[in-house]
Amino acid sequence: MSLPKFRLYNWIADYRLRTKHNLSASGLPEPNMNEMGIDTSYESYLAHAAEASALFCARIQEMYGLKDVSVFPTFGGSEAIFLAYLANMGEKSSAVVPLPNYEPLFAVPAALGYSVKSEAEPSLGSVGANSFVALTDSNNPLGKTLETELLEKLSNSGATVYVDETFREFLFPDKPTSSLTRFTNFTVSNTMTKFYGLSRIRTGWIACSQDRMEAIIRAKRLVSGDNNPYSLWVAYQALRNRDRFVSRAKSTIATNLKLVNEFLDSTPGIEWSAPNAAPFGFVLLPPHVNSLKLCQEAAEQARILIAPGEFFGKRGGFRLCFTSPWEELQESLEALTKFLRLELAA
Repeated sequence: MSLPKFRLYNWIADYRLRTKHNLSASGLPEPNMNEMGIDTSYESYLAHAAEASALFCARIQEMYGLKDVSVFPTFGGSEAIFLAYLANMGEKSSAVVPLPNYEPLFAVPAALGYSVKSEAEPSLGSVGANSFVALTDSNNPLGKTLETELLEKLSNSGATVYVDETFREFLFPDKPTSSLTRFTNFTVSNTMTKFYGLSRIRTGWIACSQDRMEAIIRAKRLVSGDNNPYSLWVAYQALRNRDRFVSRAKSTIATNLKLVNEFLDSTPGIEWSAPNAAPFGFVLLPPHVNSLKLCQEAAEQARILIAPGEFFGKRGGFRLCFTSPWEELQESLEALTKFLRLELAA
């Protein structure tokens, strides 16, 4: 069996250095560590190296109010997705992934031999005790939160439910929230990469009940062993200073959304699936437009990097991220407006 390609990752990696305007970056830029209250000195780390993992996990449990729930570090969000599926191999025969969605949610189970059901809406008629249901909340690429009614139905379906909560912090709650606090039979994951902008430390976590965590830890030991304790020490400090990151993210999103709205008003022929909890949304193109071809032309002709909807299981549009610094975003959106006006008028 051949492994599926991670098309979104390959696309961004291939075009990132060849384009000028990056509208595909879904995470906030890396912050100044000192300004965010993070001590990066190696000497300080050495004094806490032995307890870095325990501090990180305990902080997550405290932040989210996860009582009687196990938390374990992962290498970002991607490893968490892989571990969640790997730990359930042999127990679950099918993976149900509502579309559109983040590509690894349906590519990873296909690689591991699951029977994958990808559908526009989660048909509860196809979900049962042998199903592994995978979701993103907020949805990637739509940037919208999931309906509580859907989660309740899935919780009662007998299926194993996994929720990637990478962008959930963009709801900007006073206290972080997770579906796991209400639906204790779920497995959830998150990462420091997007909301916190700490992509270089490659740190995330997965959380679930203790009995499920045992299988996940076995899978983790086979794949990557333990996380780097220095990265966990940095991540722990970031979580302790969450308020600073919330202020930064709120300011960035509020300012940048104004530019996005100006772009929408000045670009005829497109529609917008407005996000309510993510630094991106989905741009809908006219029915006759091939979105994959258009995104390729944007990259190669106008040096604009956007992610085609085909990689998320949704043709006819592209994901538009607005995480760049204000001046860069303004310049990129102006270039995209100019490109789309020419392309859509042809």
